[in-house]
Amino acid sequence: MTSKARSGFRTTTLKLLTWLVPLAILALIPSLTENIYVIHILTLANIYAIFAASWDLISGYTGQVSLGHALFFGGGGYVSAFLAMWYNVPPSICLLISGALMAIISLVVGVPCLRLSGPYLAIATLAFAEAFRSIVIALPHITRGDEGMPLRALILGTTPNYYASLVLMLVLVIIIYLIANRYFRLPFIAVRENEAAARASGINVTKYRLLAFTLSAFFAGIAGSFYAFYRMAITPEELSIDTSFMPLTMAVIGGMGTVTGPVLGAYILVVLTESLRVIIYRIRILIYAALTVAFIMLMPGGVLGALRGLTKRPSSLRSRSSEHPLLAALMGQGKSATRARAFAGFVVWNTYFLLFSL
Repeated sequence: MTSKARSGFRTTTLKLLTWLVPLAILALIPSLTENIYVIHILTLANIYAIFAASWDLISGYTGQVSLGHALFFGGGGYVSAFLAMWYNVPPSICLLISGALMAIISLVVGVPCLRLSGPYLAIATLAFAEAFRSIVIALPHITRGDEGMPLRALILGTTPNYYASLVLMLVLVIIIYLIANRYFRLPFIAVRENEAAARASGINVTKYRLLAFTLSAFFAGIAGSFYAFYRMAITPEELSIDTSFMPLTMAVIGGMGTVTGPVLGAYILVVLTESLRVIIYRIRILIYAALTVAFIMLMPGGVLGALRGLTKRPSSLRSRSSEHPLLAALMGQGKSATRARAFAGFVVWNTYFLLFSL
């Protein structure tokens, strides 16, 4: 076996181990602990991992930052509630219908919003999500307002729900990974890196931006639907701005543009938030903002990028740009320091807005 073949075999083996070892540990969790709360936290992490990976599909791969993804997550939950309560649709069918309807709604939202870019796109998607949330609250005779809508459980029992969420997360994340890294990797990356060059190469930029947005909404809708069935209720809180901010923070912590990075970030953030719920829950948005800025400044590649960096030679690390993709998407071309200050101001503005709205 040549050295090149051995290197390829070693790389493939490492990639398999990075998937199989964590999955084996997650599969064994219920047999290692009888603590229901631990299993509950990991079930939520499985659901939010789908949500974060779906957000990464549009923001990490095509560079279009959405701050309104709660529209699709919470919207998927409300669609399932309506279908289950009014039409007695089986829960498993509700998952697919919710995803499909969120994909259709994303077309309505995406056509006007994706004409924008940078912070204008982020604010436009945020406005759509807030508008939908306001409508839900303003129609209590239909949506039950702030009380939310009840649902029957998809699966009974904490452990069965955990395994169902784990299987769903694994299947959907693999599909997202294949979409982003196999079928549409070249056009997505081309759009993200340089739209003008992508157009000059014959790539239909609008088509691929809208495709990524629609697919992202589809998976977010499924995640929101499963979340509603698991919690046996859906409320306007799932449509709130902090829900939209969660996948962004998860992706930044884990590493944008990787699919697996946001999944890792989801586990880190959910475990942190739920473990310290009594202490930090009221200031969770401030924590999200602080973590986002800290990781952008200190660890641009996220946790996954840092772990990958441990296996690379120093020369290859120095050659890589430390520019964060979120800054490039929001601020366009410019100096890194200027972008960092601008994005820090953008996050602080959102943080004050969120705290004021509590």
